[in-house]
Amino acid sequence: MYSGVRMKTISISASADQIKKIKEFYKEEITDKKIPYADCFIAAEECSITVYLSHKVVLQGAMAEHHANIITSFSGFFAHGGSDEVGTGDYFGPVCVCAVYIGQEHLDFVNSLNPSDTKGLDDEHVKIIAQELIKKVPYSLLILPNDKYNVLHKKYNMNAIKAILHNQCYLHLKKKVKKPFTGIIDQFTPEESYYRYLKDEKEVFRDLRFETKAENKYLAVACGAIIARSAFLEALSQLESYTGMPLPKGASVKVDQAAANILSKHGLDMLNKVAKLHFKNTEKAKEILG
Repeated sequence: MYSGVRMKTISISASADQIKKIKEFYKEEITDKKIPYADCFIAAEECSITVYLSHKVVLQGAMAEHHANIITSFSGFFAHGGSDEVGTGDYFGPVCVCAVYIGQEHLDFVNSLNPSDTKGLDDEHVKIIAQELIKKVPYSLLILPNDKYNVLHKKYNMNAIKAILHNQCYLHLKKKVKKPFTGIIDQFTPEESYYRYLKDEKEVFRDLRFETKAENKYLAVACGAIIARSAFLEALSQLESYTGMPLPKGASVKVDQAAANILSKHGLDMLNKVAKLHFKNTEKAKEILG
């Protein structure tokens, strides 16, 4: 447990195992600053963390409570939601966002699947894990097709679109879980910007924490990323069948040529249905056609 009269100064009595996990988690933010009777000093995001030899941990700063929640979680698992998006860096294919809830009742099952950073898993492995997950864990998946994305992008930038989709996923997930939980977002924009993008939304899910590299830290985020990626792969496969052409991932030179092939054979209307037209690949495809 932690205590502190002021929200911006929090004191935690940590176990030896917790301190080991604190130093591992914040290893890149440990500084050379020397403080009497301190084991180490950590300059975290908007928070300083002093770990004393007495096993007392003192947090100070605007995000002290946020980091205290992280540190107290090192004493054991805590139920949480997590969300991630896939497809935002790909010219072809939709934007897919998924939020997942992982409670104590799901922990053994999820750990048995050994979810990890999806970037390290091949596509077939991702699909297999995703199919198992959707049978057992509460989740909300939104898929934004390319033609609708292209319309929205005329009004909103990419981060605004992602914020709207994440928010809707959490609102849907809240109805399924039916009890309070904190959601973890794999941060793609600062917290204040995220909520600014949602200023016109009728309802906003606000019990959120914003974490960089959250996919590697929280099971629910990793599971959300897996389900979202599996949905993206399935949608991309369907679009390939629709066009009768291979649609490479990413936004490389190969993508430029594939876009040129679609323009040449089917025209801009077809490209609008399978691609994010504001990417530079569209103009490069036109240049290829000369």
